[in-house]
Amino acid sequence: MATCRIPLVLLACGSFNPITNQHMRLFELARDHMHSTGNYQVVKGIVSPVSDGYGKQGLVSAKHRVAMARLGLQTSDWITVDEWESDQPDWTETVVTLRPGIATRDSHWHFYVRNISTLA
Repeated sequence: MATCRIPLVLLACGSFNPITNQHMRLFELARDHMHSTGNYQVVKGIVSPVSDGYGKQGLVSAKHRVAMARLGLQTSDWITVDEWESDQPDWTETVVTLRPGIATRDSHWHFYVRNISTLA
C-alpha cells in the first residue's frame, strides 16, 4: 500500500556570509530526516540570504552573497537561491519573506522554515 507523502519545501533564511558546506549539509540532513518519517517528500530547498538592510557588521553585499550561494549550490539538483529577501531595502521577517516571495509561487507546498544562522 503506497503512502501519500506531503510535499515539503525546506527554507533557510540567514546571512550566508558566506554560504558554507555545513549550510548545504544541513539541508541534506533535514531532507533525510523528513523523508525518514514517511510523511513528507522534500521537493525543494531554498536559500534566502538576508538583505543589506540587516545591518550586521562585516556583512558582504547581498549581490555577492547571492552569487556565492549560487556558485555553492550549482551542483545541487534540488536546492536553489531565492533573492527576493536580499533585494529588499530593509531587514525582512521570515514570515514576510514567505508571503510575497516564495509562498505565492509555490502555494501547493508545505514549508519548514528555519533561520539557519541560529544553527551555526
